[in-house]
Amino acid sequence: MGRVASYDPNYRSSLWKSKEYAVKKMRSVIELVDVMKVSDEESILLTEAKSYEQAADQLLAMGPKLVAITLGEQGVLMATKSRKEIIKAFQTHAVDTTGSGDSFWGGVLCSILSMNKNVEKMEWEEIKKVCCFGKCSCWIVCAKERRNPCDSDERGSA
Repeated sequence: MGRVASYDPNYRSSLWKSKEYAVKKMRSVIELVDVMKVSDEESILLTEAKSYEQAADQLLAMGPKLVAITLGEQGVLMATKSRKEIIKAFQTHAVDTTGSGDSFWGGVLCSILSMNKNVEKMEWEEIKKVCCFGKCSCWIVCAKERRNPCDSDERGSA
């Protein structure tokens, strides 16, 4: 199989001198990758598309074989040149969504690599399976209760 180049632009406006500069630089990387994850907002920012489906088509035309557009509690739009589908998120009581996109994408990448298969040769059912693994990873992160150990009654006992 070789390698899989992945890209998640993770746009943070405060880290860039301008939105236009950020978009130019983030777009410059897309042609180099095999798979890409973007948030719903990033997909529109990078493409100026009117819908997530159009954004996926535009991103795919730039080079990736697989694009995932995360849609929060609605799930994720998984897209290849031959098919697009919104795959619903697991229903859960989210305690904290920090890191949810990263954990989702980490699960997807782990699953892709475990298949030892080129992304462009994956069947749609395999893409749905890697997405499910990503959703499980995300669910664990979002549903797990987080607390700061310094806020407990045991402050001085560590």
